[in-house]
Amino acid sequence: MLGDLTRTDALTAAPETTVADAAEAMRTRDADIVVVVDENRPLGLLTPETVGRAVVADEDVREMAVGELVGDDPVTVHETADREALVRLFARRDARAAIVVDEGDEYAGVVTFEDLLAAYAREFDALLELAE
Repeated sequence: MLGDLTRTDALTAAPETTVADAAEAMRTRDADIVVVVDENRPLGLLTPETVGRAVVADEDVREMAVGELVGDDPVTVHETADREALVRLFARRDARAAIVVDEGDEYAGVVTFEDLLAAYAREFDALLELAE
């Protein structure tokens, strides 16, 4: 289960939110991910890399809606999935974060590759302490 890894306080934005507004929210909250949701249905993740790719493509993104920048196939994982399934998902989709969804496929949180690594590191440290 991903409950212990799921961030439920991630920034969210409606698809019509401008990139400028989302970027300002990211800056003030020191966040690196915005989950784009439409009526609690996940549409995708907005990251600095997403914005950077659009800028490199010579797009004027400041007034663009965030819904235009996220793909149509969001990386999602069910909240009842185990860590091994999450590892496989990250590898298969070449992703660094996934949107966690509940049994109704609605937004429940977000989990990152770094969160997963930190959890494994804590478990490894606990095993080392037991071995001493």
